[in-house]
Amino acid sequence: MEDGPRYFGVEEANELVATLELEFGRVAQVRSELHPIIESLGGAEVAVAILQDPSAGPPGREADVARLLRLAGEVSSAVERINAHGCLVKDLERGLVDFYSVQDGETVFLCWQFGEPAVAHWHPLEDGFDARQPLPGITFRRPAIVN
Repeated sequence: MEDGPRYFGVEEANELVATLELEFGRVAQVRSELHPIIESLGGAEVAVAILQDPSAGPPGREADVARLLRLAGEVSSAVERINAHGCLVKDLERGLVDFYSVQDGETVFLCWQFGEPAVAHWHPLEDGFDARQPLPGITFRRPAIVN
């Protein structure tokens, strides 16, 4: 087993984009299914309590509790599958993933967001998404919209 994080080159990180797109697409679908269940059970605080102790669910709502647990498990499994590649899910809602990399001798994060066609940004380890910058020499254009 390796010690420490996995380091990625830009090309290597980009090889995972298709996989990340599939995983985050599924997570978005599951989250859309979760939202009404969470609301019907009494909101986020109640849902968190149920996830910590399934017996905390409202009486007569066992089917909804079971569905909440199943869907939450699917989201958790997706995050584990993504992280197993060596990258880090930084924000599930926004679909942010960072990859350890080295730029000019410094350890940095390559940064990708769900919906972007490629890994084309980086930021210092101590900074987040708001500090990301374009990778030198890498550009991508959004597809042209054809009417």
